[in-house]
Amino acid sequence: PSAGAPAPGARWRLGDASLEELRTRAFAVVDGCLDAEEAAALRQEAQDFVSAGRIREHRFQFGNKQYTKPHIFEADLHDEATQQELPLFSDLLFEDSLVERISAAVPELQLQRGPRAKTLKLQYNAGSGGCFPCHYDNAGRPNRRALTCVVYLNPTWKDGDGGEIELLPFLEREVRVRPLMGRAVFFRSDRVLHRVLPAIAERYCFSIWVDSDSTNSSQDCNLTPSILNMPVDECARFLRTSPVQRTVSRAVYADVYEGSLRDCMTGSDGCAEMLTAHAAHLEQQRSNPRLWGFVERLQSLRPPTDVNVV
Repeated sequence: PSAGAPAPGARWRLGDASLEELRTRAFAVVDGCLDAEEAAALRQEAQDFVSAGRIREHRFQFGNKQYTKPHIFEADLHDEATQQELPLFSDLLFEDSLVERISAAVPELQLQRGPRAKTLKLQYNAGSGGCFPCHYDNAGRPNRRALTCVVYLNPTWKDGDGGEIELLPFLEREVRVRPLMGRAVFFRSDRVLHRVLPAIAERYCFSIWVDSDSTNSSQDCNLTPSILNMPVDECARFLRTSPVQRTVSRAVYADVYEGSLRDCMTGSDGCAEMLTAHAAHLEQQRSNPRLWGFVERLQSLRPPTDVNVV
C-alpha cells in the first residue's frame, strides 16, 4: 500500500503513485487516506449510530425475494433522516473533492459529479462470521458504477480478526487487504472481482461508489466470437483490462465463488437458492462446448494460490 500524500489543504490523501496504480492496475490501497482526526471522528459517529440501534440489517434482492446477509448492517446516506443523524458522513456525500482528484488523474473513468452520481453507505460488521461472497460492484446493465472506494475505521484491528477484503484481479495474484484504521481501497467497479472474508471481530467501514455514463457499453458486456478466437495468452491480456471478464469470471473462478457463497450464507435463508443458481449458471456455460473449452483454457492460467497480504 501507498502512504497518502495530499496536496496542501486537500481532504483526501491520495498521492500520484496511488492514482497511477489505479489507472494501470485498476486498484490501489492507500494508508492514511483521511486525516487521522477526521477518521477518528467518523468512527465515533458510526459507533454512536450503531449503539443507538439506528443501523439496519443488510438486505438484498435475489430473484423475486429479499434476503438478509448475516451479521452485516448498513446505513444509506441517500436517506434524508440518516443524513441528519450522520452529518460527517453526509458531508462526504455532498462534496466532490475525491471525484475531482481522481478525475484529473484518470479522466477515462468519466466520473460524474454531485450527490446523485454517488452512493455512500456506512457498514457495520458485527463479527460472528459476517462476510460478502464474490461479486463485482458493477455486474452489468443498468448499473452505472465506475469507481469503488472503501475506507476502514478499525483502530484496534489485528491479524486473526478477519473481515479483510480480498481482491481477485482477473488471472492475477489475489490481494488480501487488512481493514486497518484510515486505510482506503480504490478499484474499478466493473473490473475487480472481490469478496469480504468472514469477520471474527466487529468491523466498521464506509463505501463510496461513483457513477459514470461510460460504463457497460456493448464492448464491455459482450463476449464476441473475435474474443473467443484469440490465442489464449492474448485473450488473457485483453480480459485483464476489460469488463468483458465479467461474462466468464463465475466459471473461471467457480470454486472461489461457491466457497464464498457458503462462507456467507450457510445456515441462512437463501443459501440453497444461491448455490442452485450458481450451479445452473455453470451448467449453462458447460453446455456450449466452445465456450467451456475457452473457460478451461482461462482456468489453466489462474496463478497458484499465493495471496499477497497487505
